[in-house]
Amino acid sequence: MYQSIVETTSTSNAERSITNYRLQTVWWTPAAVDQIWGILADYAAWPTWWRGIQNVEVMFDGDESGAGTILRQQWRRMVPFTLVFDLEMLRIESGKLLEGRASGDLEGICKWTFAPANGGTEIRFDVNVRPGRWWMNLPIPFAPRVVRANFETIMRWGREGLQRKLGMPVDVRRQ
Repeated sequence: MYQSIVETTSTSNAERSITNYRLQTVWWTPAAVDQIWGILADYAAWPTWWRGIQNVEVMFDGDESGAGTILRQQWRRMVPFTLVFDLEMLRIESGKLLEGRASGDLEGICKWTFAPANGGTEIRFDVNVRPGRWWMNLPIPFAPRVVRANFETIMRWGREGLQRKLGMPVDVRRQ
C-alpha cells in the first residue's frame, strides 16, 4: 500500500513555499522479523539488492545499538537526479524499529517499523521529509505527483529486491 499526503506550508514573509511530504509504504511477508531485520539493518548492503540505491556509506559509527550512526546515502530514481542525504539513526529497537533523521537533499524523519501479523511480518516505512535545496521547493504544480511516483517506484524496487533476498513473497499490504 502506498499512502501519500503532500502538505504545502508557507514560510514567514519570504514569499517562498516549502513542501513537506508524508509518505507511507506497508508490506507483508511470511518471513520472520529476524530475517527481515538482518537484511534491513545491514544498511551498507542495500545497494547490492535495492535498485535505485546507489551507495550507502557509514560516516560515523554510533553506540552498540547503532543509535548515533550516520549514513550517507545516494538514491537515484526515475528523474535524472541523484538524492544525497545523511541519515542519523536516532532510535533502534532490535527487530522493531529503525528511525533516523535525514539532512541534505532530504530533511526530516524516516522510520521503519516491524510487527508480527497474520503468521508473518508487517513492514511499515513512514517518511516525513521536505526537500533540502531551494530549487527543489519551487512552486511547480506537478512536483507532488512526480515525488509520489518516484517514491512508489523506489519502494517497489525495494520490495522486489527484498523478496529476492528473502526468497519469499513480500506483498503490498492493503488496509
